[in-house]
Amino acid sequence: MNRPQSVTILAILQLISGIFSLIDGLFILLFAGIFGGLGAAVGGAKVGTVIGGFIAIFATIAIIIGIISLVLAWGLFQLKTWAWTGTLIIHVVAILAQIAKMLGSAGAAVNFLSLGFAVATIYYLLQPDVKQAFSVELPF
Repeated sequence: MNRPQSVTILAILQLISGIFSLIDGLFILLFAGIFGGLGAAVGGAKVGTVIGGFIAIFATIAIIIGIISLVLAWGLFQLKTWAWTGTLIIHVVAILAQIAKMLGSAGAAVNFLSLGFAVATIYYLLQPDVKQAFSVELPF
């Protein structure tokens, strides 16, 4: 089966999502060192280690999600059913995470952008031609 144009758009969206997650993780990792150092200067080595460690955990999660997103983008280009399922799961989780972030940070613009990106991806996933390309049968 030929890949529909909407599947190509979906795969490109997933590729962009993966790249942004990797960049996000690298920036967070940079801040882990900066804030860890500031915490050490203000509260001592233990405080700096705890602050830097927590931030590094978030960076690691973002990098792992970025790598998973790149693998999913490849799977979408190849019309793999597991990529359709994985992309749906990762973007449903992203929507929940962005809503939680908006509630905690008074709705920063970047959260709305990320939320819109996830919603657009799910919209494309649920289009009839995309579901047919991946041989996915859902009741809706």
